[in-house]
Amino acid sequence: MITKYLDKIYTFLVINKELSFSKASKALGISQPAVTQQIRILEKYLGVTLFERKKNGVMLTKNGQNFLKIAKDFEAFLDIFDKKIEKFKNLDMPFIIGASPTLGSYNLPECIKYYKNLINKEMNLVIKSNEELLEDIKNSVIDLGFVTKKVDNGLNYVEWMDDELVVFSNKPLPRSIDLEDLKNYKIICRESNSSTREFIKKVFEKENFKCDDLDIVSVVHNSTALKFTIKNSSEQVVSIISKMVIKDELKEEKLFWAKMKGINLKRKTFMAYKNKTKEIEAIVNFINS
Repeated sequence: MITKYLDKIYTFLVINKELSFSKASKALGISQPAVTQQIRILEKYLGVTLFERKKNGVMLTKNGQNFLKIAKDFEAFLDIFDKKIEKFKNLDMPFIIGASPTLGSYNLPECIKYYKNLINKEMNLVIKSNEELLEDIKNSVIDLGFVTKKVDNGLNYVEWMDDELVVFSNKPLPRSIDLEDLKNYKIICRESNSSTREFIKKVFEKENFKCDDLDIVSVVHNSTALKFTIKNSSEQVVSIISKMVIKDELKEEKLFWAKMKGINLKRKTFMAYKNKTKEIEAIVNFINS
């Protein structure tokens, strides 16, 4: 295929410009024998002699002059291609932020406008699970991710903000409740592999409390579904959720919350990134200031 000979054609063009194999060698940054070998390969492929050696350099043969007309088309293509590559390199690509469902839907929207002004660049928000986000960051699909757990996977992590979880219900609750009190309520919880449920399970296990002892009547697959399932239930049901998710409903007294006695339900959230760009550095510095 002709693609095997594109570098040889380029060498041919440089030799024609310099009128010397040795000068072409310096211009290309390769040895003179390598230049000679490339031309021999090209001549063998074309079945003609392209250059005639002279005492003070080289000149094109008749076949070389004819081939030059074709090679000039290749040179023009290279010029256009080079300009397109430069344009691509300078293209102002949007900054891609990824976030877990809870953070992306409830915590980040208020922050994004500040981050956008900070880096003076268009931002796109992608909402995925923690696992999917971290994989996309490793593969350079996402520039910066906001996640609810830190994994030892070679990425860089910076603490972002504390996310407070609270017990909540569609009916009034005591101001604070014991772990054992949860056994008296019908419970709706997140799916077993959600980061929220994993966090709650670890907290409860430290208190030697088993989630299996609770009266779990239903399982839902995201924070928004959990909020509305509790809100629209005809009987009192209880769950645990990020306080940010229900802040409006708490103000309107459509939902009610309680703290757990002696238990800290605040979890760290993190910014995750692969390589620190100037945009990421600006956001990190802003958060740490």
